[in-house]
Amino acid sequence: MSKPSPLAGHPRHTPAGIWRRIVLTYRYHGPGTLLFRAVTFPLRFTPLQRYVMPRAGGSLERRYASAWYARHARPVTIVIPSYRDFDLVARAVASIRRTTSRELVEIVVADDASGPEHVARLHSLRGVEVVAGDENGGFARNVNRGLRAANPRNDVVLMNSDVEAESHWLSVLQHSVDHGDDVGIVAPMLVYPDGRIQFAGTERNPSAPEWFDHRYRFKPADYPPALSSVELLAATGACMYIRRAAIDELGGFDERYRMAFEDVDFSLRARLAGWRVLYRPASRLIHHEASTRGTEVGQRERDSQRAFWERWGEFFDAREVRTPDGRLRVVYVTEDTGVGGGHRDIFEHLNRLAARGHDVGLYSLGPPPDWFDLRVPVHSFADYDELVAALTPIDALKVATWWNTAAPVWLASFEHGKPVYFVQDIETSYYPDDPSVRAAVIASYRSEFSFMTISEWNRERLAEFGRDATLVAPGIDLDTFHERDDVARRDDMLLALGRSNPLKNLPLTLEAWRGLAEPRPELRMFGIEPELAKEPGMVYEDSPSNERVAELMCEATVFVQTSTHEGFCLPALEAMASATAVVCTDAHGNRDFCVDGENCLVPEPDAASVRGALERLLGDPSLRERLGRAGVATAAGYAWERRTDELERFLEAAAAPAHLDLDTIAVPDVRKGAR
Repeated sequence: MSKPSPLAGHPRHTPAGIWRRIVLTYRYHGPGTLLFRAVTFPLRFTPLQRYVMPRAGGSLERRYASAWYARHARPVTIVIPSYRDFDLVARAVASIRRTTSRELVEIVVADDASGPEHVARLHSLRGVEVVAGDENGGFARNVNRGLRAANPRNDVVLMNSDVEAESHWLSVLQHSVDHGDDVGIVAPMLVYPDGRIQFAGTERNPSAPEWFDHRYRFKPADYPPALSSVELLAATGACMYIRRAAIDELGGFDERYRMAFEDVDFSLRARLAGWRVLYRPASRLIHHEASTRGTEVGQRERDSQRAFWERWGEFFDAREVRTPDGRLRVVYVTEDTGVGGGHRDIFEHLNRLAARGHDVGLYSLGPPPDWFDLRVPVHSFADYDELVAALTPIDALKVATWWNTAAPVWLASFEHGKPVYFVQDIETSYYPDDPSVRAAVIASYRSEFSFMTISEWNRERLAEFGRDATLVAPGIDLDTFHERDDVARRDDMLLALGRSNPLKNLPLTLEAWRGLAEPRPELRMFGIEPELAKEPGMVYEDSPSNERVAELMCEATVFVQTSTHEGFCLPALEAMASATAVVCTDAHGNRDFCVDGENCLVPEPDAASVRGALERLLGDPSLRERLGRAGVATAAGYAWERRTDELERFLEAAAAPAHLDLDTIAVPDVRKGAR
């Protein structure tokens, strides 16, 4: 999606808008991110910023949490389930004592019938309460044994015996619970002893949906997306901080799960009860789970798996997103509704789906657009909390359209509907000097979404992040953009999109134009920034209608766009539909339809090359004619009717229920190749 307009007075940049964004940052990214962005804000205007931001976030959040913890710390009980693993328990206990205050932390070791000798060794640990079971009942029953022994006033940390605590881990987790009365569970980052990530959140395995896996497993611990604080589908039983009120309400782990799935079940029940489940990577512990351990699954795991999907199968896979008469119900979510090519594509989706009879609507923090004839209901909200609350109970396909809408859409789809992500661009390119936001963009590509995108370049990038996307390119309104007999083609006019967005790289167009021999052709620009036309020979069309843009394209000698990056670059395709010769640099997303020498010229991104391409076209009417004819043929393949067919097929597939055959499942070898 295109970035919001940089116009002065935009709601984002008013005092009220800035305050709202502060609140949203705190709500969705946590106090550490908010504090970090505030402290480093002055650096964003200096080269120093790029070297500071990648490293400072976690340490700053730890210092902030530690300062809070020094004033507000509450007692906790740490429950360590044990089974014939004294050496591991002893190491875990020592690490807890080394990193926490003995006065604020009690430790309960719950033993699952390891035998008298092992229990006697556990009793030798000083300051540890040991509760032993008479028979081996599995992990969930052993956890509950420990929960019953915990101080009934305390929050509880569940910790595996093969976990080793590091400094500040507990202060970050407890401070995160204090983040809101609805925070029920907080999970830290877990790393292998060699520093690679073992746990950074739970997700359903895309290639083996009968199982769950850990996000970013085996990535380096400093992998930027793993450093983003996010809401989780589920925490891991290896280490989770649980608010006492959540334990009292949920009643502990379900003991039907003798091995595996019990932590996911507990987290899901917590979320359904209204408790948030958070991931805070500033809290980090070592998990000594062997990364090369086998993947053979025994009968207890199989039984747990079957019990889980008997309970949760319909919740995940049988959601209804249709009206009673079978039409798709679809809601698109945008952060605003301002002028932009991305919004135009979204609004075309909505209008054309509505024209085919589907039940569609727009949920946005912006008002109904006054620049586009959007013929569907528009619901406007003051903030994302209001939007999520209104969207949550609706059984629909819920479509995120910008990285910052992904978390609200995912939250609103947890219990009802299905989340879809319309990736119009890999939006990391919009934040060249903000590594924390680039990481958050990548972290927004959650496996729970069904993905569609507008260009092959985007699709390939999403595949690099492990996400399979369907290509649904923008369409062309060929009733508006086409050759016109009533508009005379000029031989002395260059047309360009006049935007100051650095990705549009307008300075390259201007430099190439200035280098043309006198008398230079007129440079006509259009957009919403008329102040960009400062020199003789420049003309700016401010906020033209689509009809006026279509006239300009039929009038122009050459359309030129020198972007460094585009998600798709629709204006160049609209110029082709108008039989206008096009000069454009390679901008990634335009590779799907731009073929150098066949339907356009694609010079190198330097002033001499762009100037040379312009000179060729200005001096060769036959070349302009040939490229224009080929451009018309190219644009014909992007007629909206065909694109709407593709969109409808994608949404139908996303709406289809899934089916798990538990009798024929395979075990995913998530550790293949790991060392």
